[in-house]
Amino acid sequence: MDDLTLKRISSLISRHSGIHIRDQDYKSLADKVWRRASSLRLTSLADYHTYLLKELEQGPGPSVIPAAVASLASEWQELYSILTVNESYFFRDSNQFKLLSERILPDIISRKQAAAGPGVKPSLRIWSAGCSTGEELYSIAIALDELNFPWDQWDTLLIGTDISKTAVDSARLGLYGSWSFRQMPAGLQQKYFYAHHQVHQICDRLRQRVTFQGGNLLSDPCPNPAIGLGNVDLIFCRNVFIYLDNQSIGQIIQKFHRALGLQGYLFTGHTELYSQDTSQFKTLCFPESVVYQKQSGPRQAPPQPAQPATNPLAEPRRFAKRSGTDSERVSIPESPSSLKAKSPAQTGLRPQVRVAPSQTQTHNLEKALQEAEALLDQEIYSSAIHRAEAILKAHPRCDAARKIAARAYANTGHHEQAKQLCLQVIRRHPLSIEMHYLLAQIAEDQNDLDGAKVHLRKIIYLNAGFVKAYLDLASIYEREKQLDKTQKMRSHALMLLAKLPPDARLDHYSDTTVAQWQSHLTSKADY
Repeated sequence: MDDLTLKRISSLISRHSGIHIRDQDYKSLADKVWRRASSLRLTSLADYHTYLLKELEQGPGPSVIPAAVASLASEWQELYSILTVNESYFFRDSNQFKLLSERILPDIISRKQAAAGPGVKPSLRIWSAGCSTGEELYSIAIALDELNFPWDQWDTLLIGTDISKTAVDSARLGLYGSWSFRQMPAGLQQKYFYAHHQVHQICDRLRQRVTFQGGNLLSDPCPNPAIGLGNVDLIFCRNVFIYLDNQSIGQIIQKFHRALGLQGYLFTGHTELYSQDTSQFKTLCFPESVVYQKQSGPRQAPPQPAQPATNPLAEPRRFAKRSGTDSERVSIPESPSSLKAKSPAQTGLRPQVRVAPSQTQTHNLEKALQEAEALLDQEIYSSAIHRAEAILKAHPRCDAARKIAARAYANTGHHEQAKQLCLQVIRRHPLSIEMHYLLAQIAEDQNDLDGAKVHLRKIIYLNAGFVKAYLDLASIYEREKQLDKTQKMRSHALMLLAKLPPDARLDHYSDTTVAQWQSHLTSKADY
């Protein structure tokens, strides 16, 4: 009976918000709704289902619950606070923020300023849809400020909405622990935040420029002029669609299109709209990200993709860039020794003389790989892909080039191409931790948590000292509310970190030190 009721609750959640509960998540859902039912002093899931239904029909208030708890806030708000994952940090996905700072915001500002005319304040409307605890919207405000945006000369609205009341309340406070700054340049943190007891407070100058409020992307009206959500210049909706069913995503995309002004931009996660109909938008493909733009009439040329430049907002990439050791990069693997050679008579082919690569060939290959890696490090991903593919055309068994291409594809959101290249390498090198870890990162980015766990466990089997695998598993288990496994992974990670120098970094593209990781994990010990 409870299983059937649980499915009804799941269906109700999906209809109300679009949140899709996967079959493997039903146990976690059961734990959460029983917790909420108990807090309302209800004795069955059927009563809880009835309460949710009546609140939708009548608004917040008691139905089958005792009068003693009648003053509770909306149960839907309470439920969404435990269903949604409010994990964010400043300048998450530096590729997109680099593109935003160097191309998109300057384009919007110059275009709106030209359209306003003399003596008229130009307007700027930016919406962080699914804003979580506010880091994204504050990051956008900081990006604007770093461009010397003349706030007082513009009519601006920077608004964040989220279905979780708890997240919205936290965003309004603007208080953040050190973990929210793990990818933020120290100079920006010092410039825009000040210490407040044991946390950090966003400066009042920017805090007064943003606003937050509750919002349901599926059921709320959109456009909504009452709160300024009309003729919007820029919508950020990242890492939201991964929790929703396809039908709900399609409805929300249509709402976004109506809310955007002409030539307004939509940013999403890299692969979140790949299976959706986005034909009403113009798709702009930059090296850093795919962006969608509202068009009317003949298409206009998009801003040209940026060349690499020094950017104070840049942060380390999500996907590692280094393609392997020097020996891996120059090796040209021979045929597997386990294959028995056939004679010319058996094959019907003329005998061929195997010629070892000359010193010049090896030097040229090494130079080409170095050039491809340099393009990858400079985040010129399309060029890195072209260079790596040219190498593969000349050296089809050069796995170092495959690794470079795989990382470049992953960083541009082309996950299927990246996965195919990873698997090609793994077929010849089953012990390649590097490729297993990239596959784990891609799986997690696609919200395939089970797939990510498979690769991370395989990495631990191959190398029990690979601390990042434990850290990633802890993060996944925390998202799944498997607290025992979360603490177990954190304990393993702490043991490994204790063997490393405190100021060491776990990889060459991260600014987070061993000591910072230890502090973070220790603070989570009693979570």
